[in-house]
Amino acid sequence: MKDGFLKAAALSPALRVADCAYNTAQILQELRAASARGVKLAVFPEFCLTGYTCGDLFLQRTLQQGALTGLQTLLDASRELDVVALVGLPLLVRGKLYNCAAVLCRGRLLGLVPKTYLPNYGEFYEKRQFTPGSTEVETLTICGQQVPFGTSLLFRCREMPSFVLGVELCEDLWSALPPSTFHALAGATVIANLSASDETVGKAEYRRALVAKPVRPPALRLPVCLRRARREHPGHGVRRPRPHCGKRHPAG
Repeated sequence: MKDGFLKAAALSPALRVADCAYNTAQILQELRAASARGVKLAVFPEFCLTGYTCGDLFLQRTLQQGALTGLQTLLDASRELDVVALVGLPLLVRGKLYNCAAVLCRGRLLGLVPKTYLPNYGEFYEKRQFTPGSTEVETLTICGQQVPFGTSLLFRCREMPSFVLGVELCEDLWSALPPSTFHALAGATVIANLSASDETVGKAEYRRALVAKPVRPPALRLPVCLRRARREHPGHGVRRPRPHCGKRHPAG
């Protein structure tokens, strides 16, 4: 944090559907490069450890464990990096599967935030595999660490007290009352949204309008740097964030 500004990056690695080892390597490469550029907040796409278009493969324990193995690899590597990273993965909790954002920094898994609103229309059918997250916070043991799990988590930096991070995932932003509204009211100064979405005419403009809608406090800024869709390999075209646009985004 310098003069109230934080360098944030929205990162979009090339992914392969259900190839967790490959995806982890791509994420780590992007994360190291971002850290070298002085980025302090690195936001990766929803389901970046697995790819979004896995369908019923999400129900396979092999894929679920592969994502956790990838998460452990990122945790180990992050010990040497001065950056908060957010990555997406499926997480099985007591027989229910959640679409989660993992928040990690310097080898610690700070929290796991499940998606609140699951799209179940058109080409989206997340309710087939996943369960909506709850505001109730519980503690899980993940990758050998005790980790808070819930949608109402906020993350405050001891060295930068004005950096208070709230996290939501994709469809959460499109809802009438996004989780980020409550995060902002509770003191969040930065909201990160992990997204993976197909490309349709007008979606980019509408998404920018959602980010700017009046329910968000004026001091709040979301780093949204979008580009045209490219493909997962193999799989459907998905729209993802591009590398940081070069501008600093106020954190408070």
